Amino acid sequence: MGRDNTLGAETAGGRGEPPGRAVGIAVALVALALPGVGGWLYAVNAPHVDIIAIELGGSGQPPLPDGATTALWWDFVFIACYGAGLLLGTTAARWVATSRGRRIAWFGLAAAVVAVVADVGENILLLVQVAWLLDVATAAAVLKFAALLPAAAVALSGVGVVLWRAVTFTPPRPGVLSDVWPGEPLELDDPPATVDTDPGDAARWRAGYRVPDVDPADVQRRFAQGDDTVGFCLSGGGIRAASVAMGALQTLRSELLGARYLVSVSGGGYTAGALQQSLTGAVRDPRFAIARDVEVLREPEHAYQHGTAEENHVRRRSAYLADTPWEVVTALGVVARGLLLSLFMLFAPAVVLGVLAGWFYQAVPITPIGDVVARPRVGALYLLVALVVLTFLLSLFGHGAAAGKPEGRWARQAATGLTWLTLVVAALTLVVPSLIGVVASVLSRTGMAVEVGGPVGTVVLTYVATLVAVLWKHRTTIRNSRDAARAVTGAVPSGLLQRVFVVLTTALLGLAWLLLFAGSATTSGEAAALWTALGVGVALLVVGFVFDETSLSLHPFYRERLARTFAVRTVRRERDGRVVAVPYPSTERTSLSTYGTVKDGLTFPEVIFAAAAHLTGESRTPPGLNCVSYTMSARWVGGPDVGWVATRQLEDVVTTRFRRDLTVQGAVAISGAAFASSMGRAARWYQVLLAVSGARLGTWLPNPGFLHAARQASAEWTRRRLPVARRLPYLLKEIFGIHPYADRLLHVTDGGHYDNLGLVELFRRRCTKIYCIDASADEPPTATALAEALRLARHELGVQVVLDQIWPSDAEPGSGTPLPPEDPLATLNARLVKNPIITGTVLYPPESGLDGVTGRIVIAKARLWPELPYSLLSYAAKHPEFPHDSTGDQWFGEGKFSAYTELGRRLGERALHPAAAPAAEPAAPAAAREAAVAAESARAPASSSEAAAASSSP
Repeated sequence: MGRDNTLGAETAGGRGEPPGRAVGIAVALVALALPGVGGWLYAVNAPHVDIIAIELGGSGQPPLPDGATTALWWDFVFIACYGAGLLLGTTAARWVATSRGRRIAWFGLAAAVVAVVADVGENILLLVQVAWLLDVATAAAVLKFAALLPAAAVALSGVGVVLWRAVTFTPPRPGVLSDVWPGEPLELDDPPATVDTDPGDAARWRAGYRVPDVDPADVQRRFAQGDDTVGFCLSGGGIRAASVAMGALQTLRSELLGARYLVSVSGGGYTAGALQQSLTGAVRDPRFAIARDVEVLREPEHAYQHGTAEENHVRRRSAYLADTPWEVVTALGVVARGLLLSLFMLFAPAVVLGVLAGWFYQAVPITPIGDVVARPRVGALYLLVALVVLTFLLSLFGHGAAAGKPEGRWARQAATGLTWLTLVVAALTLVVPSLIGVVASVLSRTGMAVEVGGPVGTVVLTYVATLVAVLWKHRTTIRNSRDAARAVTGAVPSGLLQRVFVVLTTALLGLAWLLLFAGSATTSGEAAALWTALGVGVALLVVGFVFDETSLSLHPFYRERLARTFAVRTVRRERDGRVVAVPYPSTERTSLSTYGTVKDGLTFPEVIFAAAAHLTGESRTPPGLNCVSYTMSARWVGGPDVGWVATRQLEDVVTTRFRRDLTVQGAVAISGAAFASSMGRAARWYQVLLAVSGARLGTWLPNPGFLHAARQASAEWTRRRLPVARRLPYLLKEIFGIHPYADRLLHVTDGGHYDNLGLVELFRRRCTKIYCIDASADEPPTATALAEALRLARHELGVQVVLDQIWPSDAEPGSGTPLPPEDPLATLNARLVKNPIITGTVLYPPESGLDGVTGRIVIAKARLWPELPYSLLSYAAKHPEFPHDSTGDQWFGEGKFSAYTELGRRLGERALHPAAAPAAEPAAPAAAREAAVAAESARAPASSSEAAAASSSP
């Protein structure tokens, strides 16, 4: 495949043939031992002189004291030992590095060479004892210490990873991950190799249709026989969308049972997951497996119908997050726990690094600390000037060299490496000492108030702001009532506002972190501070590298609360014949491959939970989208961009912590993870806040593309393997928005961040008859969620949808027949629509593998129309927000739930008999296609930018 080699190279290739495990272990151990041997030889044989003070003394120091010359000669032995150890360690790092990691490994290797050369040169200059060269010796010493930091970090990490992978390596089991497809990113400048002769759009479209087990020939055959491939999609919108979908599927049950696919997004997944769990044939609870006193009922025609025990169970628990004051307190406690643990993992490194920095500057005074403005040594200033000039000259030479010349490429790479080294030198000599000096000055005037109050204030402010961002049900109240504020903010692009808020939030946290770091550094390596840093470091390792990062978020709480409400079985008790809904026990794991399918000959569509996998920084997604499709079903997990893996095989290769999310209940929660640190097209300023606070949803799941590349390199002991848990680095990736395409895990959240209707997934599976239950709360123009889905389908799949109206004006609020002024419900006139149903024709491009196949689409939007029952219109009159209650309101009472399910039932009735043109006859598909294309072209927007401006996020 076109992208397979790329991902494989990023994970395993490009390093040369790795050595055997025994050689790898030997090299790692020797790399660890050599610096220790050199330090021991120096300590035993060299006279006791303050060699560091001599190195940094510069031209103002007195002549070398007695024994200094001998110490310098023994220092050459130490240099040889630690230099060899660094070279071996950085070489080991290159064996186990990815493509990005290899750049860091090469930089570490170069830094090791620079450190050794600088150390040798410094010793020679000190032995020569020429006065004006002593400042040059100081510059060499500063360069040595600056280069040793990245070199030692790379070498130690390389040695650690090599030892870990060599010791824990086990050959792969036969047949593991045999069903895995690599991805073909849709947003690369170069098309996939399999279609490299096609135009760019055709290549992207063809890759977008890559779905396992979907045969276009079968769709073509069925269409020719007059048999549609039917698909249902349920939109996002939290409990609001779940209630509407439940009602709609009650009246559309016969059509649903004849469908091939049921795609759910976010809140729609609550209902789809509920149906799936009530009908699954998998039973692991011994109460039902024995079935002595109960009979499990699995009836697709009656499950969750109006008035059933299952619907009543959900109705009584529709405030699923917290139904009692005690549960509210519990929810707030969960947020507080996640906040404290997340902030601890974020701020604990500040304490450890700060104490180590204070110890370092006490032992190696590169720049004396304590002054508000750092006063670096003269040699350090010489070094900075020399590095800047050299970097500039190399950059000029590299960019001025002829294209393709190797010397130009080497010059540019050297300039990049010198840039990073210059930054390290500047940080060590200027930035960090100045920061410590400023904080020390402040602390001397305020005591510990700032050092303690800053982090404590950050915790409190972050907690309050998180609750406001997540739990405030009526966020539009102030926005709608303050016209002056709206006028000001309306003139500023929303993207700019988001960035301003992100900068402010991040700046606050960054200032608190720096305050804690610098305050810890003022301890100057005191014994008590070192013991404190050790304790904090151990606690950080336990929390950050033992506990699962996802377990510290709201995701487990959210998953459990959804399961408590929507995961039930219907049983008939033998003792009294009553039919009751029995919740799933918390100990029963609803594995996706087993519980995600309906067996025993029952008729029900394949349930597909639509989520979004986030990719950033590599132009893998359209601008502003930042995510790609990631679906979860009983058969496959993944998407066309990132690849696919068989669900059962994925469950077999991951640890228990991941299996908790590879369940029906986990898929429901992931697909509905609206409040997350990454939100795709719905990006908001508080994303960083959610990541830091722990009040975030979503989780990290295996990257199918990585699994495919790992399978190819399965015999290599140096290959990367799936992590056993989502540890501290993944929290940092969420905070800083780092989501590379070739990562082992992908950050997966709400499917609405990609497509809030789920339509694109049905188009991807080439459905020829589609029912879409749209409960999104988009504001006029009414069909913004639909417009975004159709634009995305056109871009990624080449699908055109020709609506039966120029614009769905009949579904616009105010288009319905107005009620007489004397009618008590006349206040609803501005909210009534003529018809909540939008219909159209679906046109598939040749890249779909279909020839002349057209489809029909029926979109049922959650709107009000005059023919609704009086009870429903009366409820709407008393509740102006109905049927658009905010997704921030997940505390539905009985009244809201009943109103939304009743609206869904009425929508389903209208969807059964839409006022639309008949579908094209199979005998003349070409004529229908040509007419539809002509109609679409006649009313197409003048440009894509105009189309984008015509809609907004749902």
